[in-house]
Amino acid sequence: MRVLFKLRRNKRNPNKQAIIYCRIKLDGIHANDFSTDVKVMPSEWDSKNQKITGGSLEVYDNNLKLSQIRSDITRFFLQHQATHKNLSAQGLADFYTGKYKVNYTFKELVDLFKADVEINYDSKGTRKNYATRLANIDLFLEEKNLHHLPADRFTLGRADEFVRWAKARNLDHEYIIRHTQILKNITEDAVRREILELDPLAVFKLKKRGKVNTKHLEVHEIDSIATYKWRKNLQRIADLFVFSVYTGLHYEDAQTLTADQVRAGIDGRIWIIKPRGKYADSKFFTGEMVQVVPLHPRATAIIEKYSTAEGFQGLPKISNSGYNLYLKEIQFILDIKLKLTVRIARKTFTDVMLNELGVSEEAVAAMLGHNTTRHVKHYGRANERRVAKEVKFH
Repeated sequence: MRVLFKLRRNKRNPNKQAIIYCRIKLDGIHANDFSTDVKVMPSEWDSKNQKITGGSLEVYDNNLKLSQIRSDITRFFLQHQATHKNLSAQGLADFYTGKYKVNYTFKELVDLFKADVEINYDSKGTRKNYATRLANIDLFLEEKNLHHLPADRFTLGRADEFVRWAKARNLDHEYIIRHTQILKNITEDAVRREILELDPLAVFKLKKRGKVNTKHLEVHEIDSIATYKWRKNLQRIADLFVFSVYTGLHYEDAQTLTADQVRAGIDGRIWIIKPRGKYADSKFFTGEMVQVVPLHPRATAIIEKYSTAEGFQGLPKISNSGYNLYLKEIQFILDIKLKLTVRIARKTFTDVMLNELGVSEEAVAAMLGHNTTRHVKHYGRANERRVAKEVKFH
C-alpha cells in the first residue's frame, strides 16, 4: 500500500495556486484521487520528496497535515486489513474520507483483541489465560446466537447477560470478574481503533464479593516444610515452595529464574532482580513489573543448593499441574489444614514481610512485582503483630 500526493494545477491559469490531491495505491491499483484541501504554488511543490518547499509557518503546517494524512491512512489500513481481506484502494479511500463506514460485529472486535494478545504477550501462561477466557466469551456469543451482533450493540444489558450466563455455568464470581474485565478491554480497544465512537461498557463494573481472603501459613508450618526430611522428589518440591515463601515468586517466575537475576544488591546482600514472567518478554509492557527481593537466608541456602562451580543452575523444573499434585502430598504428610498453592506462598511471604518484619506496603509491592500497593491487600494485611511492633508507649 502506498500513499502519494499529486498536484492538480488550475487549468485556466497553471501558474496560480494548485490543490494537492491524495492517491492511494494498493496491489498495483489506485483509487480515485481526493483533495487534501492544501493549496500551494506549483513552484513550491517538490514531487520527488512529496513535500512543500519553504520555511514559513504555513508551509510547516501544510507539510505536517500531509504527513498526518499519510500516517492516518497507513494506520487505518493496518487496522482493517486483518478483518477485511478484500480491502481495495478505493475502499480504503472511501473509508478514510467517510464515504463508507465499516460496520464491525462484536465477534470481530473479539478477534482483533485476540490478535493483539498474540502480539503483545510472549508468556505462554498469560496467553493461555487470555485464550481460555476469550474462548468462554466466544462460547457465550455462539450459544446466544450473537456472532453477528453489531459492535455498538454490545451494551450494558449484554454484559449483564454474559454475567448471568457465566453464573449458570457455575463459574466462580472472581473468575467471572476477570472475564468482564476482558470485555471492557475489548470495547476500550475498539474506541482506540476508532471503530467505536463511545465505549458502551465504560461504566460497567462487577463488584467483588465479601472479604478478601488473606489466609497464610503460620511460622511453625513454614518451619515444618523447610526442615522435614523429605524423600528426594518431594524435597525438590518443598525447596520450590519454601523459596516462594521467602521471595514471593510466582510459579512461572521461579521456573524461569536465571543466574544473572540473582546478584548483589545495593546493600551488598544477594537479591533477586527479575521482570515478572507475564511481562518479561512482552513487546507491549516493556520494562514494567520488576521484582526486587533481598534474599532471606533460607532462600540463599536454596540458591546455593542448586548451584555448581559454574554458578546457579536454576531451580528444579516441574509442570504446574505436577507441582500442585506434589504440594497436596506435602500438605497431607504434615497435616496442614490450608491448601498449599503458590498463591498461598505469596500470601505467606506478604504476611511475613508486613507483620513479622514490619516492612512497608510500598516495599512489599515492589517485592511482589507490583507497581502500586493496590494489590497488596489481596495478599496480606497488617494485624496485631504489626501494631504491637509499631505502637510503643513511653
